[in-house]
Amino acid sequence: MATRVGMVSLGCPKNQVDAEHMLYDLRKEGFQIVSDAALADVVIVNTCGFIESAKQEAIDTILEFCTLKQEGRIKAVIATGCLAERYRDEMKEEIPELDAVVGIGSNGKICDIIREILLDKQVVCSYGSKTELSMEGGRIISTEPFYAYIKIAEGCSNNCTYCAIPSIRGKYRSRRMEDIVKEARWLAEN
Repeated sequence: MATRVGMVSLGCPKNQVDAEHMLYDLRKEGFQIVSDAALADVVIVNTCGFIESAKQEAIDTILEFCTLKQEGRIKAVIATGCLAERYRDEMKEEIPELDAVVGIGSNGKICDIIREILLDKQVVCSYGSKTELSMEGGRIISTEPFYAYIKIAEGCSNNCTYCAIPSIRGKYRSRRMEDIVKEARWLAEN
């Protein structure tokens, strides 16, 4: 039986697109995607780490699934996304129940990370280069059927003193117009 994976994606539409890419990769690699994360073997919480209320929501959600893990209802809890990227060291120290803390640059390794934690029972912390975060590729659309998001750029190079986006998402980079149009056509057709 395939490992069941549930995803809870919090925060902005960019995070949602990142989650959709990970879901596609998981399905492609033979994992079973479940819509109710509480019924999964492995839960991925794709976090937001930008404003205080979003951070608290992410922490509360992670702790909720860690409780289900302690009760034996799920096998593993993984934190991905902006909170995991922004608070690399603190995440594992403050929430030792986590099985993996995955920075945005390691989203493309999510299948291998799940296999590793289920096989070795070792905690995985993975932080690839922010430029490794894919803005393209297959997706499992998780919005209502009448709309979907398109990521056209990532990061920011302004480095304003009050903003964490460059430290979380990296320097500004944009997709090619042809690729954006191709994705928009695919979304419209589907």
